[in-house]
Amino acid sequence: MHMDQANTLRHLLGQQHAVIHPILGDMGSDYAACLGRFVLEQQAQRDRVTALFDGSSEGLLQLLPQGARHDLIEFFNGKLNLEDQVVQLGDRQYLVPAKLGLQALARKPGQVNALLGKLHRMPVNCDRYYATLPYEAVELAHALSPNDEWYWVVQPTARSVTRAFHAIRSSKGVDENIQHRVIVAGVKSTDEADHVFANLLESTSSMLATPLQYAGHLPALAPGRALNQVSREMIAAGRRIAKAICSFDEHALA
Repeated sequence: MHMDQANTLRHLLGQQHAVIHPILGDMGSDYAACLGRFVLEQQAQRDRVTALFDGSSEGLLQLLPQGARHDLIEFFNGKLNLEDQVVQLGDRQYLVPAKLGLQALARKPGQVNALLGKLHRMPVNCDRYYATLPYEAVELAHALSPNDEWYWVVQPTARSVTRAFHAIRSSKGVDENIQHRVIVAGVKSTDEADHVFANLLESTSSMLATPLQYAGHLPALAPGRALNQVSREMIAAGRRIAKAICSFDEHALA
């Protein structure tokens, strides 16, 4: 009974200011979606019900049962209710495929309240919400979660680093109070991850009120492997970063 009351209280408090925490990355790769999966798992272990709005191109679609591939765009088109698009991935872990819906919302971030105002219609009372977004969706990220911590999943390529840099620079004009945390994904070694982060830190230090923070690194994903077939190294790294994200979250709420 006590646990039920605690869950209800968390839900009611959460509804006062519903937010969807952004994980920004290259939606053409699976790293942001992979990290989102580990965050769902970690939050569940902490007795939290969590939902992820996945904007990646493939990502967690690989884990869905056949026929369960509706997209959040159906909600905005008025064809399906939000609660009809939620898929349970595991105990306390829920997914809303949202590539098309989040793309549309990124073009009109002012309509974000249509989504935030309906989160109470989810099939379960969620304690946390996350969304995987492309680097450039900074206005949407701010609309979903103002004055929050954003997670940037950056790969060790010139294109990824350049896109992340421009997006972080753009975010300054949206909200100077954001805490940016960087996960370097697809690296061969800790040294490579440190090098990528150091370059981003140096190039953004003069434009941010609060410097970038390093949140860990992920090894390379094996090409063609589904996200339920990742390596032991990836599992260990992903769980370590997800624990850190949950700790940041707890500290912010303290």
